[in-house]
Amino acid sequence: MAYLLNVSTGTVSKQAKEYMQRTGEILPTRGIIHDIGRAVTHKRIILNLYKKGYQTPDIARMTNHTQEACDRYIKAYKKVEKLSKTMKSEEIAQILGMGKSLVEEYIRILNEEE
Repeated sequence: MAYLLNVSTGTVSKQAKEYMQRTGEILPTRGIIHDIGRAVTHKRIILNLYKKGYQTPDIARMTNHTQEACDRYIKAYKKVEKLSKTMKSEEIAQILGMGKSLVEEYIRILNEEE
């Protein structure tokens, strides 16, 4: 895409990320399809829709995920949210059986402004 538009790959990446955050629409990038890298993650998109008040069936439809997958992200998010008021990320990770980086990602999403 960058080659076709004669811009840097960073510009394309930045524009795609801003578009997805602004619209809530998921662009089928390699990172999204394979859930790799530091791209906007499925969970971030799903949880931002949840924070905006969307219900699980709507979130699942909008993100092409199952309701069960959406509910898993939301359930983990709520657990981290509750524990983060009194515990550090290392403690939360140990209690919930999650990796520290995953807990920190949930905390970043929790602290993002809508």
